[in-house]
Amino acid sequence: MTPKLNAAFLGGGYMSQTHAKNLLKFPSVTLTAVCDTSLENCATLKETAPTIKAYTDFDQMLASEEIDILYVCLPPFAHNGQVEKAAAKGIHMFLEKPIALTVERGESMVATAKNANIITHVGYHMRYSKPAQELKKLVTSGKAGKPVLFHGSWECNSLHSPWWMHKDKCGGQVFEQVIHLYDMAVNFLGECETVSGYAANLTHTNVEGYTIDDNSVAVLKFKNGGLANITGSNSAVPDEWKTSFTVVCENVTARFTSQTEAIFYFTDKQPVEQVLVTSDKDNETIPPGVSLSNEMYYNETVAFLNAIAGISQENVPIEIGLHTLKMVDAVCRSNGKLINIFN
Repeated sequence: MTPKLNAAFLGGGYMSQTHAKNLLKFPSVTLTAVCDTSLENCATLKETAPTIKAYTDFDQMLASEEIDILYVCLPPFAHNGQVEKAAAKGIHMFLEKPIALTVERGESMVATAKNANIITHVGYHMRYSKPAQELKKLVTSGKAGKPVLFHGSWECNSLHSPWWMHKDKCGGQVFEQVIHLYDMAVNFLGECETVSGYAANLTHTNVEGYTIDDNSVAVLKFKNGGLANITGSNSAVPDEWKTSFTVVCENVTARFTSQTEAIFYFTDKQPVEQVLVTSDKDNETIPPGVSLSNEMYYNETVAFLNAIAGISQENVPIEIGLHTLKMVDAVCRSNGKLINIFN
């Protein structure tokens, strides 16, 4: 039986609004409260759920509301102990990536969540597209054979929000965007072992306040022996968002032309079998009102709620959020040196 849950939000921006709309699809979930530094920032979320209470003080919200699950949708720099406070009260948490700005803060969050024995989920939505889930099944079952290579590229060209341009607030494009590809590499190849890379500001040096990387490249080695190379650029085509990656396994090569579409090449067959895997407009597991562009976010909501209910453990716990945080942190400080992220 699905438990009744009161949901609250930390941060009233776009991602909180996205998750709120998905949670409204579940009768067992009540949207209770939202906390943001400004009540104006909560206005759109209150339009989605008019009965939700708005706070500007997180401690006051924790003390005043009965909260079962908390969606933490903060910029990296805004983490200053809120997760630890919520965990101490036994509140399950969904955390947007990256889970923190520093590895030290991430380690504190993971330790507290573990001690509190709460369910956590990190918002790596790309794991929840239909082709990503299909490939994961093939890898987990062994049908794909050993995963040996990941190649990924993230390209865009935008100044985003003002805080996003500051290294001491967002960490950089590697932290804020390309980290999704690092997570996908972990999803298919397992734990990362060593990292070597470069991250530099090459085309925005004359933009006032722009102190983050706009181009990056990394080479990674995984515990299973697999290899990866991942690049990111905020110097590409303006207003175009291009995410692509290839996963090579012994028996299957999957080329993802976008986050939601891939071509699977079954290389253990002669001739090689080619299958297009993409989001299905007639997918019966997706309720009315959920668009294909929102399918991944809806699916990860299901995974989080199922983990809380004990139905399954196919979620993305905070430990994975820390692992990928260590990976991107290593890229940004590597400057070509090889870094063992377990040291």
